[in-house]
Amino acid sequence: MFILKRLVVVLVSLGILVPAFAYAETSSTTPTALVGQIQALQTQINTLQQQQKQSIASLVSTLQQGTQSDQVAVLQALLAADPSIYPEGTISGFFGRLTAQAVKRFQKKHGLEQVGNVGPRTLKKLQDFLKGHPLAFDTASTTATSTSWGRDGHERKGEDKRPCAIVPPGQLIAPGWLKKHKGDDEDRLVVPECQNLPPGIRNLFGDDDRDDDHRGSRGTTTPPTATPTPLPTDTTAPVISAVSVSNISSTTAMISWQTNEAATGKIYYSTTTPVGLSSALTISNSSLVTAHSLGFTGLTASTTYYYILESKDAAMNTTTTTPSTQNFTTTN
Repeated sequence: MFILKRLVVVLVSLGILVPAFAYAETSSTTPTALVGQIQALQTQINTLQQQQKQSIASLVSTLQQGTQSDQVAVLQALLAADPSIYPEGTISGFFGRLTAQAVKRFQKKHGLEQVGNVGPRTLKKLQDFLKGHPLAFDTASTTATSTSWGRDGHERKGEDKRPCAIVPPGQLIAPGWLKKHKGDDEDRLVVPECQNLPPGIRNLFGDDDRDDDHRGSRGTTTPPTATPTPLPTDTTAPVISAVSVSNISSTTAMISWQTNEAATGKIYYSTTTPVGLSSALTISNSSLVTAHSLGFTGLTASTTYYYILESKDAAMNTTTTTPSTQNFTTTN
């Protein structure tokens, strides 16, 4: 009896309980036949669950230029979420030159070595983003054509699949995915919202079925008019640490420091204290890095210089060191 109750619960979740009961009411079955029916239904359930898992896109392996696969399509979709990283937004499934350049921009933004290939550290960053912005491979028939991956890096119309965004209630779709590409027949989004997922996949991400007022037909959602919205806002400023002064001479010096995230570097300096940010001399580096080193030239011998460090991350959050407590003195 316990097994039968458990089966009923599973059948409800898959939307096939009513047909099962209808069969039971119209058939006079023996206990042996009923056990066989239960086993057959359980096999169907296992098959459906496996299909659900396979339909959810993942990124589980390292990738390099020249690779052609669904994994590359997932990589390109994740990169395209940020237009500043992958402005072309082409989901081709082929790891070509433009994808390699986008990977380098992603690595630079996150303070990783800019090699252009997806190694373990880059893969972890991409997986973290994918957890918050899940993708699937949608084979919806509502689109005019689907897409297969051409080795030359261009999309081929026809028989295959392409990534789509699973958007649970209250979650915003990434702005880069809302960018439109000009197609042969009509404009299309870089990564559209998934329309025809296998049963139950939306519920895995907390997305209950929408009511009929929000459906074009039963089982197919009609997406609302998309309005570009920003990714979650970063409001935390970088943390400056490990400040050091080196290579001091009569006219030169070098200041180095670290930040806990990729950020720009700037030094305000003056021979008087407190250092006035509006009047002080400055040297700067606009690259987003975590290890900072800036050199002074043309200094005056035997002179004390006071300085303030400033770092600013990609979201324009800015941090500065305490004014007038840091200084160095040039040699004779």
